[in-house]
Amino acid sequence: MSNDVERFDRWSKSYEDCRYQRFFDGVHGAMLDLIAASEPAFRPSAVLDIGCGTGRLLRRAAARWPAARLFGVDPARGMVEVAQRLTPSAEIHEGFAESLPLGDASIDLVLSSISMHHWRDAGQGMLEAARVLRPEGIFCLADISFPPWLAKLLRTRGKNRKGVRELLSRSGFEVRSQQAILARFVCISVAFKHKA
Repeated sequence: MSNDVERFDRWSKSYEDCRYQRFFDGVHGAMLDLIAASEPAFRPSAVLDIGCGTGRLLRRAAARWPAARLFGVDPARGMVEVAQRLTPSAEIHEGFAESLPLGDASIDLVLSSISMHHWRDAGQGMLEAARVLRPEGIFCLADISFPPWLAKLLRTRGKNRKGVRELLSRSGFEVRSQQAILARFVCISVAFKHKA
């Protein structure tokens, strides 16, 4: 287990009540609103959250699309246990973005909120998102977005807006919209999987 995963595993006991939840809730709301603005008639039958933590985004997705089947993946065992308890309607797996435990073309909507900069290999994670998405499925990715010089200074793997767009494009996605929020330090991208 990496130090990063261990930290989130320990954090799982207090994560739901931590002060950062207002920040995460704002990002989650903006993600779902941007999906609705990009594709108003979209009604996913299966939703996956990569890096689902305790399942907060999945619960918001369930409120928006109550008929959708919910899936979550997170590498921290503690987060998975809390998500299973708080989101009993979802199927939550312990795993990494780079090797999702789901079948090919089994998901209509993949979400990932403020987790990509924790992935070991962002390119492989995006390829996995493309693999599990059905043709013309949607990938909505929100992550920290710093200019390259600041990312280097902070030693983060966060990508800027252009870097995220390039990664998505190389992974078989067409970016339909990008929105900067929270003083431009978070970028939300809505991308569609190309037809096979």
